[in-house]
Amino acid sequence: MATRSTSIIAGKPVNETIQVGEHVLTVSQALNYFTAWLPKPGNYPRVVRPYLLFCLANAYPIDRFSLGLFAAGLSANRVSPLRKFLLFYHTQGTPRLVADPPRASTTIPAANELILGFLHDTTTLRGDESKDTYTKSLNAFFRYLADEQLQGRQASFAGQTVGRYVEWLKNEGLSAFTVNIRLSAIKQLAAWVIKNRHKVGVSAEQVDALRDVAAVRGLTTERKFYKDSLQQAERDELLQAIDDPMDRAIVALLVIEGLRTVEVTRLKVGDIDFERQQLWVKGKGKNTKKDIILFPTCAQALDLYLQEAYYWPISTHAGKALFPALKTHQIRYRVDKYLKQLALKRPRLSAHSLRHTTGQLLIQEGVEPIHVQRHLRHELFETTQFYIKKQTEQDYYVKIVVSNKSDA
Repeated sequence: MATRSTSIIAGKPVNETIQVGEHVLTVSQALNYFTAWLPKPGNYPRVVRPYLLFCLANAYPIDRFSLGLFAAGLSANRVSPLRKFLLFYHTQGTPRLVADPPRASTTIPAANELILGFLHDTTTLRGDESKDTYTKSLNAFFRYLADEQLQGRQASFAGQTVGRYVEWLKNEGLSAFTVNIRLSAIKQLAAWVIKNRHKVGVSAEQVDALRDVAAVRGLTTERKFYKDSLQQAERDELLQAIDDPMDRAIVALLVIEGLRTVEVTRLKVGDIDFERQQLWVKGKGKNTKKDIILFPTCAQALDLYLQEAYYWPISTHAGKALFPALKTHQIRYRVDKYLKQLALKRPRLSAHSLRHTTGQLLIQEGVEPIHVQRHLRHELFETTQFYIKKQTEQDYYVKIVVSNKSDA
């Protein structure tokens, strides 16, 4: 029996044939048949694969004796899938199993060319971290295509396969947020291929298949306020409780200025301008700095820290890191320490919550949302609107009652 894989782009043939003799199955093919045999596969195939590899590595037959050796010490819910496979295997006449053919590479060469071309041309991804996320997402999709083709299933860079991939990711337990990020990367790559179809060399039929990718729907998510924020009294209590000048300056930058933890680690001494009351911030994934207002409370904390660190005058030390060798995980640890000491630590309160505190309190104080967006450097106004929605939820019961009394 022979199975032939198809191209990563629909309609483009690939000369890759897997030869499987009669009564001989690869591990993946056996698990594929096992999956089809089960009414509800669940995670059974994934649990069984290590057992089959164990038998192949040790030249053991697939029987109750090898199962007993492999399953020693495993919990009952891990043994049950193995026993179910053993039943399936014997009902199929105990075909001989062989290892899957080795992969020449973790990614398909054609896929590498598409990904590299896309990343080179795209202007929507800023910073190495964003490009790395998209690269991993796209490589994961093409690995899925290769696995599907290896197991004899029709798979290509087309809408139908992408839809099946989204469902597979969901069944693998990935969050809706992660699934939608991966889908977004695939959609953007498909759009790039369509735009560059003559350079890439795809047919009109293949372009139609790629256009179907745009119609694939992601998983539904209800955007909630994932992070908590401090009330004004709690924010003031936190700052007043910190005696260490460096820690106080760090927390002030987070909770007064609304900086991200990574932005704090990137600050230089020369980014502080006390005379103009400005702070220059290099944002997430960006190579340029943006000026924001330096509030008096934060300015006082920074002034004290600069004196303690012997960074005066600023002009002499302008190029030095404000907090040498500081890492984001160290900031998270310090913030958690103070929150716990003050009994302010809550499940959804973290170092990043201090940035949310800045936005929330600015909205409460009546600052125009467009200016809050400018201060927090949100690229999308929709991000800033979450603070408005949260404030609306908090004000609803109070203001609706007041309004009702005035109408009485």
